[in-house]
Amino acid sequence: MIADQGWDLHLFPVNSMPALPEFRNITIHQPWFTVRPRAALAATERFARRCVFNIKGDQGQINGSVVERPIFPIPMLTRFARVANGFKTPLGASGAQAPLAYGPHVLARLIRKLKPDLIHSMEFQQCGYNVLEARKLIGEAKFPKWLATNWGSDIFYYRHFPSHEKQIRELLSSIDYYSCECHRDVEIAQSLGMGAEVLPVKPNSGGFDLPAVKQLRSLRPPSKRRLIMVKGYQHFAGRALVALDALAKASDALTGYKILVFSPSEPIYLRVDELRKYYDLDIEILQYAEHSRMLRLFAAARCYLGVSVSDAISTSMLEAMALGAFPIQTNTSCCEEWIQDGKTGFSIPPDDVGVIADRIREALSKDELVDTAAEMNWTLVSNRLDASVLKREVVQDYRNLLERHPD
Repeated sequence: MIADQGWDLHLFPVNSMPALPEFRNITIHQPWFTVRPRAALAATERFARRCVFNIKGDQGQINGSVVERPIFPIPMLTRFARVANGFKTPLGASGAQAPLAYGPHVLARLIRKLKPDLIHSMEFQQCGYNVLEARKLIGEAKFPKWLATNWGSDIFYYRHFPSHEKQIRELLSSIDYYSCECHRDVEIAQSLGMGAEVLPVKPNSGGFDLPAVKQLRSLRPPSKRRLIMVKGYQHFAGRALVALDALAKASDALTGYKILVFSPSEPIYLRVDELRKYYDLDIEILQYAEHSRMLRLFAAARCYLGVSVSDAISTSMLEAMALGAFPIQTNTSCCEEWIQDGKTGFSIPPDDVGVIADRIREALSKDELVDTAAEMNWTLVSNRLDASVLKREVVQDYRNLLERHPD
């Protein structure tokens, strides 16, 4: 969103995974100089054929407008770099860990070298804690201004664990600026002692390309669609098994519908097989799908179901709303800042299978409800999730912070 502003952008990753192909105009700092023998051989072959090759040297690897630079002058084969991720270092007393090569000592070395005007940590338990520990190593007086962004469960969930609560409080008391996507989280952060300046609340995902989404929106109203999309997370926050139990309880209403479970966690596979075998449901697990396909599936869905004990704005819910699928989302997210319960979606408890099953039945039986909700949600999305508008706002947010610290 800010890659075209002419700013000097630097990324310190949390592991050795490859950079996203969408990155541009940014320098990525790896702990070492990564040696990719196969890539080097391929580059040599391309040079022989077309005189086109990747440039490697002390300044790092240049790939278009993305530059990779080593923090330490040490060569490392790609496969060994991934093995090195297994060596961990603690991030404070919370029990959170980071790969040793991407820990606070390495980050502190980079900060001392770059002397950035602003550090922006995205997410708390890995990135935020990492910056907090690096700040201790550098010292408060010499540390740059710090903007911390709160993601889904960073404080809503982890504040309930004493070791995390202590570290969250310490982080919130150390930052200069705070951003998040829920008004709920602003209130929680302030209740935990945060005195930092709060940036305007906006979706972390950056919104949607509305013209592109509009083209994907199906001409078929939701009432004519026969697909149900279910989020498959079953982990510390996700409760896909509860969602599947609710589908089983509402199985009498699901005849003629296809159910797709996306982003599956391993524990749900057996339960999906049981629903197919014992409840005669047309249900499948979607192992992987590119984002464009996911959007097309939401455009073909009558409703979307997401169950978790903690979340911020579920991006899946926003995508469903944008593409006409009726959202059924747990009230442990900040979904109520986006939907009108019973009118443009359902806000459900995370642990009441009976209530969730009843809401599924309603979404499948009330054609006027889902069709009217689709129109209202599109108006909401158009007003609050236009990526071009959000980009201007984000750029202005950064500009306002940078202008305060011109050095």
